[in-house]
Amino acid sequence: MPEEKTNETNSRSRRKNNNQENKKDFFTQIIITQIVVVAMLTALVFAVKKVSPDSFAILKNVYHSAMEKDINLKDVFINKKSVCLGQGGDDISVFSPQSGTTFSPYYISSEICTPVSGTISSPFGYRVNPVTQEFSFHSGVDIAADSGKPIKAAYYGIVSEVGYDDTSGNYIVLTHNNSLVTKYLHCSEIIAEEGTVVRSGETIALVGSTGRSTGPHLHFVIEIDGKKADPLYVMNVNDNKV
Repeated sequence: MPEEKTNETNSRSRRKNNNQENKKDFFTQIIITQIVVVAMLTALVFAVKKVSPDSFAILKNVYHSAMEKDINLKDVFINKKSVCLGQGGDDISVFSPQSGTTFSPYYISSEICTPVSGTISSPFGYRVNPVTQEFSFHSGVDIAADSGKPIKAAYYGIVSEVGYDDTSGNYIVLTHNNSLVTKYLHCSEIIAEEGTVVRSGETIALVGSTGRSTGPHLHFVIEIDGKKADPLYVMNVNDNKV
């Protein structure tokens, strides 16, 4: 009997030692993996910084503009679907963006010329419309500025359309290439003529409050491949001003 107890004790001791060794091996693998991942990320950061020093500034502007959106889960998107995960929790709403729009970040090789400097009075996305007081999609960014202030072409391009309607007021559209279009709405006066070539920074119109508007501002739109995108992704934003 004493010999059996001794064997059992030795067996338990060996199992305990094996478990401890397995745990050590497991944690050692985790630590090694973490070190490798950190080293790879560090190398990637230095590589990106060396190849494109402006990349971090672009990421900062993207993050800054994203943080400025005053939107909530109630009115961010339409066409929502309800999905329940697990037990004992609330339903999680999954949303899809409105057709013809995108919230994805993008990159334009040419540096933008800010059309007009001023305060961002309404960002891109869903909001309470200041005129109708209803939730609706805002297809551009509103920049509040003094009436009559010059509006500049964001990029080199051709004036593809000039017109007026009850909602947009006086507007001008520039086509820059096969995929990039910019629009400028609520102008008090259009200066550039349809069909003419304009350079980046050239005055094309004046700030106004024509059409459906609550005050002088520029409603600036960027379209990429036919989809309206957030202009703030490529604009320098500082304290909610451009």
